[in-house]
Amino acid sequence: MIEVLGRQIANKMNEITVEEFEKISAIHNNKELDNIEKQIKVFEVVGIEEDEWDDFNYFVEKTKEFNTDNYEAKDAVTELEIDGFTYKAEMKLSVKDTKLIEKMIVKENRHSVSDIMALMFKRTDLSNTEHYDSAHLKYKSKLFRTQVAEIAIPYLNFVTTTISNHAQKQAAESVESNND
Repeated sequence: MIEVLGRQIANKMNEITVEEFEKISAIHNNKELDNIEKQIKVFEVVGIEEDEWDDFNYFVEKTKEFNTDNYEAKDAVTELEIDGFTYKAEMKLSVKDTKLIEKMIVKENRHSVSDIMALMFKRTDLSNTEHYDSAHLKYKSKLFRTQVAEIAIPYLNFVTTTISNHAQKQAAESVESNND
């Protein structure tokens, strides 16, 4: 937490929720906003409105402090209990998982992080058919938006690396087959 305008503001991955992380990521990826607009909107996500800033130097100081990266990588959380149900995840993707994740990414989904978490974490009392049900995945995505973002990071890194490696391998194979 950092203090901004007399209030404690979450700025670390173990303090912000997955939903706040998704919103902040979308702001940073918005090419239509300049850097100052982006940071104003990021502060709005965590509870500081634009009209509260009356000193630019203080804004710059707090922006630097807010953006200080002291994230420490931790082992993945593989089991969570939410609303009385146990959810377990593994660092592996099925073909179906990969297909669904690629669809999430392609459609520029504003809840892609929580959707990936919903896919990775399976409720232990349900079958695969129930797990992959679209209504159940949407429900779980909502649940995961309330969790701390820190839980999502190892899974995002794993998914990104897995899909990226697959894409690079496919590109290399395509080049090799064109040279034959």
